[in-house]
Amino acid sequence: MEIVIVVMLGAMVVITGAQIVCRIFFTSLAWSEEATRYLLIWSTLFGAGCVYKHSGHISITLLQDSLPAKAKHALIVVVHLLCLIAFALIVWYGIQYFGKQGKQLSPAMRLPMRYIYTCIPIGSGIMIIHALDAILQNLLDIFRKEEN
Repeated sequence: MEIVIVVMLGAMVVITGAQIVCRIFFTSLAWSEEATRYLLIWSTLFGAGCVYKHSGHISITLLQDSLPAKAKHALIVVVHLLCLIAFALIVWYGIQYFGKQGKQLSPAMRLPMRYIYTCIPIGSGIMIIHALDAILQNLLDIFRKEEN
């Protein structure tokens, strides 16, 4: 995912640079702003999944840090379960929203908007995978603590 995000950000830089050059010396590119916006949306949702995987989102850990190890891992599992539910709801409603786009086309590039809105269920689906992984890792940590 990180490579895909870097490629998307690189494409945004190239497209924006081409737009600047074309605006100065030629005619501006009508599609460049739209393409950059859609790449930003996709890279943001993919980036959110990468940050979630590495536990990089902001969090308040005062309660969590004051608990013993077993209770701490149990609390982390509960938090990831709540996140999993939220991501599942976003996937569900994202699919419904994606389905309602029908034949709407983007203004400049004439892309079907459903391809743009697909990033909502895909990005949230990736976060579901990371949440499941975090839950399993913390459950394993709990069981390892019991064995010791």
